[in-house]
Amino acid sequence: MKLRSTALLLLMLVACGRTDRPAAAPSQIASPLPSVGAWTWHPLGGLAVIEGEVSENTELVLEGRSIRERRFAEIGPVRWEFFRPPAGESAVLRTADGRELARFEFSLPSPPPKVSGPPPILARQPTLPSGPVVAPPPPQPQPQPKPQPQPQPKPEPEPPAPRAVTEARLRNHPETALPARKAVSAPTPLPEPEPPAPKIRTEVQLRNLPVTPIPGRKSVAIPSATEAPREVARRASLFSPITPAPVAPKPVPPPAAMVTPVVPLPGTPTAWPGMGEALNLTRGPGGQKRILLSFDGGSTSEVATEVLDLLKARHVRTTLFLTGAFIQRYPALVKRMAGEGHELGNHTMNHPHFAPGMKRDPKWTRERFQKELLDADAALVRLLGRPMDPYWRAPYGEHTAEIRRWAEELGYRHVGWSEGADTLDWAGPKDRRLYRSGEAIVARLEKRLGRDGDGLIVLMHLGSARELGDRPTEGLGAFMDRARQEGWSFVTAGAILHDLGKPVWNPHQRLALLSGSHASTR
Repeated sequence: MKLRSTALLLLMLVACGRTDRPAAAPSQIASPLPSVGAWTWHPLGGLAVIEGEVSENTELVLEGRSIRERRFAEIGPVRWEFFRPPAGESAVLRTADGRELARFEFSLPSPPPKVSGPPPILARQPTLPSGPVVAPPPPQPQPQPKPQPQPQPKPEPEPPAPRAVTEARLRNHPETALPARKAVSAPTPLPEPEPPAPKIRTEVQLRNLPVTPIPGRKSVAIPSATEAPREVARRASLFSPITPAPVAPKPVPPPAAMVTPVVPLPGTPTAWPGMGEALNLTRGPGGQKRILLSFDGGSTSEVATEVLDLLKARHVRTTLFLTGAFIQRYPALVKRMAGEGHELGNHTMNHPHFAPGMKRDPKWTRERFQKELLDADAALVRLLGRPMDPYWRAPYGEHTAEIRRWAEELGYRHVGWSEGADTLDWAGPKDRRLYRSGEAIVARLEKRLGRDGDGLIVLMHLGSARELGDRPTEGLGAFMDRARQEGWSFVTAGAILHDLGKPVWNPHQRLALLSGSHASTR
């Protein structure tokens, strides 16, 4: 009986603790956001930089009243640079499927008002033990120093006056008092009088002094003012300092015998105004309806001839960024580019990854990085006898401010591309994540031109894995013609930097660096 009651009690306890909780419906489970951590933004010159991190490959969209940008972001940290919107503009960062990641307000604190002139000097007030705070008195005007009187020409000395009696001597004779003064009665000790200054003799008194001859030297009398001017000049010449005989200069050796000048090593070039700025050019100035169609030449040249043909037919000069490997593999194409007036920028020697995730790989030191640029430049010098133009573009768009400063030491300005203006024209149908048809690429360019094309820098390539009929170059010529009819013009990177007022290094100054780098590697 006891056992039965115990079992019943246990069954009742189990029944009371049981809860039937229905499983959440699949539709109620929210999909996780790809964002990891908080998103921030900060100004960088005329740019706005958004930084954050995503946990999956996703396409980001930034929308505001005057901005709409898209960017594909891979797993890891994201750094997004674009031209800063007007003050007070707000924007929403979301994924392509509508999931909101962050909201930004692009406003900056007002700078403090400028104060003209030095701040007033306030008198320091003593600390009061209690009571209200006493305001400092208004600043008192600083006394101006009295102007010192200019020394006047000394007149002719009068006959010597009687010798004056000093106060020290008067103290020894109490019965004697100074004229027009009270007698000295206080026993205050006075400092000892300074020795009298040496008496300055005038020219008249010097003439009356007897001349003492110096043994072994001819005595010369000082002429009087009444002597003839010629005699005065002759005698005065005897007192002129002795001028040493002129020393004949050493003969200068001919140029062939001159010592070769010291060539600076890489990293120690002549300073120029643009060093240290770490410029990253991603857009030109607005209000001029100008656009830069830039092309990168990495390792292949499937569409290089088509690009050069359509540019030549429209008399357009642009900027081409070439690797050293491209220069060595296609010398005829490079000679044609230079002959048709295009700017030839540096795209490094071997197109490496400098900064995956926009963080510098430690193996890329300053010397090793600069050698990548100088080796590519040397390849062009060997082919054309001239250095590259003072612009470079980082492979894969991977760079940091430190790397850009290293490049500026050699005179290279970094030229990137505008946000969303990477056409990805090299990707073929196998690259499903990046691929767009050639027709879609040209249509996208036309849309950008009508929306925010002013100052746009577009990235295209001289190599492509696409088949004929699917290359954007096949519709690029018609796009350029329509843009020109609407008042647009196509410019170079040098023209944009000139309009922005940025100093540009003379590329011929790099020849010494190139010879120095080859001498150090031999």
